[in-house]
Amino acid sequence: PPPAAPPPAYPLAPPPVSWAAPLEPVGPAPGVRFAGHGALLVAYIVDGILVSFLVLAVAVALGLLTAGLAVTGAVPLAALTGVLVVGSVFAISLGYFPWFWVNGGATPGMRIFNLRVVRDRDGGPIGWGEAILRVIGLWLGGAIFYLGYIWIFIDKRRRGWHDLIAGTIVIQPA
Repeated sequence: PPPAAPPPAYPLAPPPVSWAAPLEPVGPAPGVRFAGHGALLVAYIVDGILVSFLVLAVAVALGLLTAGLAVTGAVPLAALTGVLVVGSVFAISLGYFPWFWVNGGATPGMRIFNLRVVRDRDGGPIGWGEAILRVIGLWLGGAIFYLGYIWIFIDKRRRGWHDLIAGTIVIQPA
Protein backbone atom coordinates (compact mmCIF):
# COMPACT_ATOMS: atom_id res chain seq x y z
CA PRO A 1 0.00 0.00 0.00
CA PRO A 2 1.12 3.62 -0.55
CA PRO A 3 2.52 5.41 2.49
CA ALA A 4 0.05 7.55 4.46
CA ALA A 5 0.20 11.28 3.95
CA PRO A 6 1.98 13.15 6.75
CA PRO A 7 -0.24 15.18 9.07
CA PRO A 8 -0.47 18.89 8.27
CA ALA A 9 2.21 21.09 9.80
CA TYR A 10 -0.43 23.31 11.36
CA PRO A 11 -3.69 22.45 13.10
CA LEU A 12 -6.82 22.70 11.06
CA ALA A 13 -9.00 25.73 11.68
CA PRO A 14 -12.18 25.06 13.65
CA PRO A 15 -15.38 25.02 11.63
CA PRO A 16 -17.14 28.37 11.32
CA VAL A 17 -19.64 29.08 14.08
CA SER A 18 -22.19 31.79 14.62
CA TRP A 19 -20.97 35.09 15.99
CA ALA A 20 -20.09 35.22 19.67
CA ALA A 21 -18.96 38.11 21.83
CA PRO A 22 -15.17 38.35 22.12
CA LEU A 23 -13.59 37.12 25.31
CA GLU A 24 -12.96 39.68 28.03
CA PRO A 25 -9.30 40.73 27.86
CA VAL A 26 -7.17 39.24 30.57
CA GLY A 27 -5.57 41.78 32.89
CA PRO A 28 -1.89 42.68 32.89
CA ALA A 29 -1.17 40.70 36.09
CA PRO A 30 -2.93 38.30 38.44
CA GLY A 31 -5.55 40.12 40.48
CA VAL A 32 -5.43 43.18 38.19
CA ARG A 33 -7.63 43.91 35.22
CA PHE A 34 -7.90 46.66 32.66
CA ALA A 35 -10.30 49.46 33.60
CA GLY A 36 -13.83 49.08 32.27
CA HIS A 37 -15.27 51.43 29.68
CA GLY A 38 -18.11 52.62 31.90
CA ALA A 39 -15.86 53.22 34.89
CA LEU A 40 -13.45 55.25 32.75
CA LEU A 41 -16.27 57.40 31.36
CA VAL A 42 -17.99 58.09 34.69
CA ALA A 43 -14.65 58.82 36.41
CA TYR A 44 -13.79 61.35 33.70
CA ILE A 45 -17.22 63.00 34.03
CA VAL A 46 -16.86 63.24 37.83
CA ASP A 47 -13.40 64.80 37.44
CA GLY A 48 -14.72 67.23 34.83
CA ILE A 49 -17.41 68.36 37.26
CA LEU A 50 -14.85 68.76 40.07
CA VAL A 51 -12.51 70.79 37.85
CA SER A 52 -15.43 72.99 36.79
CA PHE A 53 -16.38 73.68 40.42
CA LEU A 54 -12.77 74.46 41.35
CA VAL A 55 -12.36 76.82 38.40
CA LEU A 56 -15.69 78.48 39.17
CA ALA A 57 -14.88 78.97 42.87
CA VAL A 58 -11.47 80.48 42.18
CA ALA A 59 -12.75 82.65 39.33
CA VAL A 60 -15.62 84.00 41.46
CA ALA A 61 -13.35 84.69 44.45
CA LEU A 62 -10.71 86.46 42.36
CA GLY A 63 -13.41 88.20 40.31
CA LEU A 64 -14.93 89.65 43.47
CA LEU A 65 -11.48 90.78 44.60
CA THR A 66 -10.89 92.38 41.20
CA ALA A 67 -14.24 94.19 41.34
CA GLY A 68 -13.57 95.40 44.88
CA LEU A 69 -10.17 96.77 43.92
CA ALA A 70 -11.57 98.47 40.82
CA VAL A 71 -14.33 100.16 42.86
CA THR A 72 -11.83 101.48 45.42
CA GLY A 73 -9.70 102.98 42.66
CA ALA A 74 -6.81 100.52 42.79
CA VAL A 75 -6.99 99.90 39.04
CA PRO A 76 -3.42 98.55 38.64
CA LEU A 77 -4.07 95.97 41.38
CA ALA A 78 -7.45 95.16 39.82
CA ALA A 79 -5.75 94.52 36.50
CA LEU A 80 -3.22 92.26 38.22
CA THR A 81 -5.96 90.20 39.88
CA GLY A 82 -7.71 89.97 36.51
CA VAL A 83 -4.56 88.37 35.12
CA LEU A 84 -4.53 86.08 38.18
CA VAL A 85 -8.06 84.92 37.34
CA VAL A 86 -6.97 83.82 33.87
CA GLY A 87 -3.74 82.29 35.18
CA SER A 88 -5.46 80.38 37.97
CA VAL A 89 -8.10 78.96 35.61
CA PHE A 90 -5.31 77.74 33.32
CA ALA A 91 -3.25 76.36 36.23
CA ILE A 92 -6.19 74.46 37.73
CA SER A 93 -7.16 73.02 34.36
CA LEU A 94 -3.58 72.02 33.57
CA GLY A 95 -2.57 70.81 37.02
CA TYR A 96 -5.59 68.91 38.36
CA PHE A 97 -5.11 65.62 36.52
CA PRO A 98 -1.30 65.42 36.62
CA TRP A 99 -1.15 66.30 40.31
CA PHE A 100 -3.51 63.48 41.27
CA TRP A 101 -1.90 60.99 38.87
CA VAL A 102 1.55 61.62 40.34
CA ASN A 103 0.31 61.75 43.95
CA GLY A 104 -1.47 58.43 44.37
CA GLY A 105 -2.07 57.38 40.77
CA ALA A 106 -5.75 58.32 40.68
CA THR A 107 -7.99 61.36 40.52
CA PRO A 108 -11.01 61.58 42.87
CA GLY A 109 -13.26 60.31 40.07
CA MET A 110 -10.97 57.34 39.47
CA ARG A 111 -10.88 56.50 43.19
CA ILE A 112 -14.65 55.90 43.15
CA PHE A 113 -14.01 52.88 40.91
CA ASN A 114 -10.62 51.88 42.36
CA LEU A 115 -8.84 52.81 39.10
CA ARG A 116 -5.15 53.67 38.90
CA VAL A 117 -2.88 55.07 36.20
CA VAL A 118 0.42 53.18 35.99
CA ARG A 119 3.35 52.89 33.59
CA ASP A 120 2.52 50.46 30.81
CA ARG A 121 5.98 48.90 30.70
CA ASP A 122 6.22 47.79 34.33
CA GLY A 123 3.09 48.81 36.25
CA GLY A 124 4.96 51.34 38.40
CA PRO A 125 3.72 54.80 39.41
CA ILE A 126 3.95 57.55 36.81
CA GLY A 127 6.09 60.64 37.16
CA TRP A 128 5.54 64.25 36.17
CA GLY A 129 6.80 63.68 32.62
CA GLU A 130 4.27 60.94 31.90
CA ALA A 131 1.52 62.90 33.65
CA ILE A 132 2.10 66.02 31.53
CA LEU A 133 2.28 63.93 28.35
CA ARG A 134 -0.94 62.21 29.35
CA VAL A 135 -2.80 65.50 29.88
CA ILE A 136 -1.53 66.76 26.51
CA GLY A 137 -2.81 63.51 25.01
CA LEU A 138 -6.21 64.11 26.65
CA TRP A 139 -6.41 67.49 24.94
CA LEU A 140 -5.30 66.10 21.57
CA GLY A 141 -7.65 63.14 21.77
CA GLY A 142 -10.58 65.40 22.55
CA ALA A 143 -9.68 68.05 19.99
CA ILE A 144 -9.65 65.64 17.06
CA PHE A 145 -13.35 64.65 17.10
CA TYR A 146 -12.84 62.72 20.37
CA LEU A 147 -11.02 59.98 18.43
CA GLY A 148 -8.46 59.70 21.22
CA TYR A 149 -11.20 58.67 23.64
CA ILE A 150 -13.03 56.45 21.14
CA TRP A 151 -9.73 54.59 20.69
CA ILE A 152 -10.34 53.03 24.12
CA PHE A 153 -13.06 50.91 22.49
CA ILE A 154 -10.67 49.76 19.75
CA ASP A 155 -7.57 48.95 21.80
CA LYS A 156 -7.61 45.51 23.44
CA ARG A 157 -6.00 46.94 26.57
CA ARG A 158 -8.41 49.91 26.66
CA ARG A 159 -5.77 52.58 26.11
CA GLY A 160 -6.69 55.96 24.66
CA TRP A 161 -4.33 58.19 22.73
CA HIS A 162 -3.33 59.83 26.00
CA ASP A 163 -2.17 56.44 27.31
CA LEU A 164 -0.33 55.60 24.10
CA ILE A 165 1.42 59.00 24.06
CA ALA A 166 2.46 58.82 27.72
CA GLY A 167 3.17 55.07 27.92
CA THR A 168 0.52 54.55 30.61
CA ILE A 169 -2.42 52.28 31.26
CA VAL A 170 -5.42 52.43 33.59
CA ILE A 171 -5.89 49.36 35.75
CA GLN A 172 -8.40 48.20 38.33
CA PRO A 173 -6.80 46.16 41.12
CA ALA A 174 -9.12 43.46 42.46
